Amino acid sequence: MTRVHLMGIGGSGVSALARLFLARGAAVSGCDVRESHTTRQLAAEGARITIGHDPAHTRGQDLLVYIGSIHSQTEEVRAARACGVRALTRAQVLAELIADSDGIVVAGTHGKTTVTYMAGHTLVAAGLDPTVLVGDGSSSRAGSSRWLVAEGDESDGSLALHRPQHGILTSVEFDHPDHFANLDQVDSLFRDFLAVVPGLAVVCADYPRAVAMPAGGRRVTYGRTDGADYRCVEGDEGRFVVERRGLSLAELRLIVPGRHNRVNACGVLALAVELGIEPRVAAEALSSFPGARRRMERLGTWKGASLYDDYGHHPTKVRVTLAAARELDHKRLVLVFQPHRYSRYMALRDEFAESLRGADAVVVTEIYGAGEHNPGGLSGAELAALVPGARFAPDFTAAREHLEGLVRPGDLVLLMGAGDIRRLGDELAHAG
Repeated sequence: MTRVHLMGIGGSGVSALARLFLARGAAVSGCDVRESHTTRQLAAEGARITIGHDPAHTRGQDLLVYIGSIHSQTEEVRAARACGVRALTRAQVLAELIADSDGIVVAGTHGKTTVTYMAGHTLVAAGLDPTVLVGDGSSSRAGSSRWLVAEGDESDGSLALHRPQHGILTSVEFDHPDHFANLDQVDSLFRDFLAVVPGLAVVCADYPRAVAMPAGGRRVTYGRTDGADYRCVEGDEGRFVVERRGLSLAELRLIVPGRHNRVNACGVLALAVELGIEPRVAAEALSSFPGARRRMERLGTWKGASLYDDYGHHPTKVRVTLAAARELDHKRLVLVFQPHRYSRYMALRDEFAESLRGADAVVVTEIYGAGEHNPGGLSGAELAALVPGARFAPDFTAAREHLEGLVRPGDLVLLMGAGDIRRLGDELAHAG
């Protein structure tokens, strides 16, 4: 039996690998700095979980998996290498899995998690039984076929490791300023990714940089843009039609709101049809797609208001998610936004301020550093001051106090950010 130890096992990407190894019969152990809902779930599923790091964790293991940017020089990794245990980053392990399968990798600045889950959901409905590795911490599955759908991560450049048979490129915008100096560097990474895809490349035509990129194999485009091979045409009451080269292919109505999700579904329908799945089967699967965790996820109600949580941490993601929320039944849209990373805040501050103005009332929390050091005096208070009527909350207690005075029955409260803002959402949902 293969013995695998995963560092940072509570993280969304690592936990997905843990579940895959468990399903394949490996003896799985893992550690993290704190207990979480994910670590408790994995323990219930058969993983041996330890809180805290220790070089002794590597004893008797066949493989140690670590997060490259965080753990590369820790004592556990050094101990593993010293005693001959294979030590690979999460991205390297994923690259091996992709290379050993009929792999589909979803890449792009936005929408990767949702599109990965949508694609996997569709392939399951078509009877292909794929392995699906989704970066939301809860939607991955281990299949028995050679098909594998995985989310590719551009944030640290590790997307360059992947050599899938097929690929989807959802979008190209500037993000991750901690790794990329400018948009041209982001563009170059995605361009190199498409160049090595030998099979089908499905590219969103709504992003000029994306549609300008050649692919190594066959390429089709999708989106709202005129001239896309698969075009999303809005209809009435949330319905939309996907046209293939000008001819109606399928009509859909999704459970999840948002024009961006309808475009996401258009891309997945294009992928499925080009891979030989009947349009009707793909359309029915997409119409039943439940949505990924932390992507406009409904948590419950609080003070008579509907409570939602979202992972959005880029101005474009904020804007399209607020537009999606407007499609739901509510009186006012109240947003609690937690900026994520000082580097991203500095690079995109003004764009964030503009996007936040799409809500009726805004509370901005302190910036979540995600391991970055504050370069000097940066605070969410500055962002709040740039948004008319917005309030600043230095901590979650203050955020809740603001909400106590703001929220009315019939409102929609959206908590958004890639940090720990979900904790506040869970607290409010529990309070009812």
